[in-house]
Amino acid sequence: MSASEAALTAALATVIDPHTGQPYAIPRQLKNLRVGADGAVSFGIELGYPARSQFGVVRDALAAAAKSVQGVSSVAVEVSSKVVAHQVQRGVALLPGVANVIAVSSGKGGVGKSTTAVNLALALSAEGARVGLLDADIYGPSLPLMMGILDGRPESEDGKTMKPLENHGVKVMSIGFLVDPEQAVVWRGPMATQALDQLLRQTTWGELDYLVIDMP
Repeated sequence: MSASEAALTAALATVIDPHTGQPYAIPRQLKNLRVGADGAVSFGIELGYPARSQFGVVRDALAAAAKSVQGVSSVAVEVSSKVVAHQVQRGVALLPGVANVIAVSSGKGGVGKSTTAVNLALALSAEGARVGLLDADIYGPSLPLMMGILDGRPESEDGKTMKPLENHGVKVMSIGFLVDPEQAVVWRGPMATQALDQLLRQTTWGELDYLVIDMP
């Protein structure tokens, strides 16, 4: 006698995601559940956040739960992730292709905003997310040095938009790529604001799960 889908679903519901407090196998994440006449079970789990380093742990836990069901002879589990976009306020203009924006900010300077932004971007990328990193500090850009892109300069194929530079799997844009590092930037507020807006909106980020912004 082969296992029923209802029994399998109930067993899988006992495996809880510690990050969300919900079962991994909620309906929108459980994909292609199949039960063969010989008891062979296969299904996929699509997480809503980047967690590549945890795929093995999640797969083993779900496989063990499925094997506990009477009639199951074998289990094949495929774990993947698809980052979902968080809701934003009405009227907020979204960046095309960018699912989520994370701004790293502080009311005080010298507390490690850039270090935090870089480490966050690298950590998200390591977990399988598509990540962009924007240096919003017009007067003291530090991301070219921190990301190891000192000699790069963005290219433009149409004369209107710029391609971000990339290192360690992260797309990076900074005013530091466009000005002489030995020359001080003495732009007034409106000019600096316009420059930042251009870096944000005239960069061809492509499809990103996260855009991390290192605020001034």
